[in-house]
Amino acid sequence: MNVKEFLSQKKNDDCVTVKTIPFDSHNIYVLYMPSITDMTKIQDSILAPLLEWNNPEDKTVDHAFSAEPLTILSKTKDMDSHLLNGYTLMLENETVYAVETCGFHYRAVSEPVSEMTLRGARDGFIESLEENIKLLRVHLRSTHLKFEHLSLGLKAFTHVTIAYVEDEANEKLLEEVRKRIKAVKEDYLPDGGVVEQSLEKNTFSLFPELQETERPVKVANALAEGKVAIFVEGSPSVLLAPVTLNSLFQTSDDYNFKWIPASLIRLMRFAAAFLAVMLPSIYISLISFHHGLIPTDLAISISKTREGVPIPSFMEAFIMQMTIEILREAGIRLPKPIGPAVSIVGAIVIGEAAVTAGIVSPLMIIVVAFAAICSFTIVDYSLSLALRAVSFIMLFAAAMLGIYGLILAVFILSIHLIRLNSFTVPYLEPFAPYYPSRWKDTLIRLRFDKEGGSDE
Repeated sequence: MNVKEFLSQKKNDDCVTVKTIPFDSHNIYVLYMPSITDMTKIQDSILAPLLEWNNPEDKTVDHAFSAEPLTILSKTKDMDSHLLNGYTLMLENETVYAVETCGFHYRAVSEPVSEMTLRGARDGFIESLEENIKLLRVHLRSTHLKFEHLSLGLKAFTHVTIAYVEDEANEKLLEEVRKRIKAVKEDYLPDGGVVEQSLEKNTFSLFPELQETERPVKVANALAEGKVAIFVEGSPSVLLAPVTLNSLFQTSDDYNFKWIPASLIRLMRFAAAFLAVMLPSIYISLISFHHGLIPTDLAISISKTREGVPIPSFMEAFIMQMTIEILREAGIRLPKPIGPAVSIVGAIVIGEAAVTAGIVSPLMIIVVAFAAICSFTIVDYSLSLALRAVSFIMLFAAAMLGIYGLILAVFILSIHLIRLNSFTVPYLEPFAPYYPSRWKDTLIRLRFDKEGGSDE
């Protein structure tokens, strides 16, 4: 590292302020970025001690700052990174010291909007990496909790921290996480969502390879199970690896209530996800190809509701599902006070108008609406997006070959999920590969004494 070259470069940088402080027989150069630093802290904690220090026996910077934590930097990249993160640098001959003088303003800790809970802790991560680490330590007070700090980005630095519990996290998993993070070669990584996509291996898969959460208690539980958490500076979401399809259906409330109702709700969640994906396509395949599978009275009732509808049943379902998706997206993007109202009123008005105009049948409205309601029970939003896309694939398969097309599509989807891995862990584990001993917290949540291995 050439300190003189770095200093001359920064003196010509209009974003960096350079102050020269006479200190004994040499000068100390103080560098900081005024837009992201606390000027009061710089004045009180750095400039004042340097100007007031008067000890003829000891004329070194580190002793002048006995009350302030100093970091000695050895690389030019580290110097740039610290400046961009609100640190103040002090250059003394060939030694560079860094003092934390961050002036960023973050929002207060609050409950995550996207992850509601009925019981338990309601705090959520924010955009500050340091505050997020503090929140995690509050919920997981263990001396075995370890952190590793890395930097990403070729042109703009993004700090990433890996968290894990020593002796719980598999070393093979840790090496895979480190390898993928170091392999990222993007110029700029503004958010955890971009980091997540950069770390995924199966880029053509619809299903997420990492789980995203804003709840510290959820991260603490995952680390205790041997998973690895990835914190990204500037993002309130923490990434968990590895992830399985079963874990994406679990919530914190599953463990905050008694095991019988919690298990029933979890089973209902799996059933609702199945109906959200398959119900419209099953309905299309039955009324278009397999009339004989429908009871006679029901078939007559369905034919009456479809009387006068000018378009095929597949087009009915496709138009209504697209309408639901558009209304759902509009509800998310519109301001909060009017977003939900627009979605609800829009769905009611459009559905009623479509039935009155004879474009779609009332039963189709019921089927598509019920499937949409079922999709709201899916906990993870990334999984919800994936299953909504799969529902359209199933719809096309049913329109082409009926039940046989559905069976073929389910078979192909099953092969994909069986082959899919998340950081070397099978996506369908413990169902595929088949591990019956690990089924205790999958479809049914057993009692805690059962999970702990003891029984009454």
